[in-house]
Amino acid sequence: MNIEQKKANVEELKEILASTEAMILVTSRGLTVNQTNGFRRDLDKEGAGYRVVKNSLFARAVQGSGREFLGEMLEGPLAIAYTKTDPATLAKTLAAFIKATKKVEIKGGCLGDKPIGEADIKLLAALPPLETLKGMFLGTLSGVPRKFLGLLQAPGRDFVGVLKARENQLNEQAN
Repeated sequence: MNIEQKKANVEELKEILASTEAMILVTSRGLTVNQTNGFRRDLDKEGAGYRVVKNSLFARAVQGSGREFLGEMLEGPLAIAYTKTDPATLAKTLAAFIKATKKVEIKGGCLGDKPIGEADIKLLAALPPLETLKGMFLGTLSGVPRKFLGLLQAPGRDFVGVLKARENQLNEQAN
């Protein structure tokens, strides 16, 4: 790789760093080409990407990105899995790939500009899909007004119940 190719590679990595919501660094040792290509296809379906990186070039790309802590994780052959949209889907896809191959190790990563570790990534993988989370949130929001209206209606409903019970009591006494 000549100097111009290295500069272009660093610029591409800087663009990836600037535009991603989440990035996970993984070891790429021991994977076959077919496994790597299959993983890339799986990530591509989810709107994510996967790229094997040269540590020295990635270290240059990380400088000044706000994610300098990623440079501390550069050891051995590495690849980056990244997404611009849904970090949970990236983590789920990666977890499934790790379970299937048992050859990939998570080095760490970032969510926004915050560092995350392997435990955080496993927690992300356990989250429901984004659409499900949105539905749960909307359900929670719509439940609050419903409960509030129920509270407003309760005194009137209870008062009518008391009147009905008194009416029944008076009818029984009259009979």
